[in-house]
Amino acid sequence: MAGAWEVFTPPAVAALLQQLRGQTLGLGNAIWLLERDPCAPELNARRLSGPLQPVVCRTHLNRGYRLAFTTQPAAPHHAQRVVILYVGERDTRNRARDIWSVLHDLFGVPNPPEGHLLPHCCADGLPAIDEDTLAAFERRLARLVRGR
Repeated sequence: MAGAWEVFTPPAVAALLQQLRGQTLGLGNAIWLLERDPCAPELNARRLSGPLQPVVCRTHLNRGYRLAFTTQPAAPHHAQRVVILYVGERDTRNRARDIWSVLHDLFGVPNPPEGHLLPHCCADGLPAIDEDTLAAFERRLARLVRGR
C-alpha cells in the first residue's frame, strides 16, 4: 500500500479545519501519514461499522477529535487519493453533536448503536467512495457548515 497519495480536502472540510486551527489536534501529523499510506500502522485507522463500513475509516486525533476519511483510486482528473470527509469531536454524552452521528446524518444512513466492531481500515481492502456519492456528501456538508 505504500506510495504517494494525494490528500483531498473538500472546501467545506477546509472551512472546518480553519475553525480548528491552533488547537494542537495532531491534524498535521495525521495528514502527513495519510499522504504516505492510509494503512500506516501509526494511524491506527479503523473502519466504521454499519452502513458506512465500505466507505469510511477513522483515526484518532488529540483532545477527543476524530478524522473521518475515505479513498478514491487514480482517475484521469486526480491521482489515487485520500478524501478527508470530516473532523469533529467524539461526544458520547450528546450523540447529536458526536462526529459519528453528524457523519451518518450527512450520508443519510442510520448510526449503529454503541458497542460495534471497528475492524482495521485496510483489512478487507481500502474504503472507497464514488464521485456521485462524494458530490452529494459535499453538498450536504456545505449546507451544514454554512448553517453554523
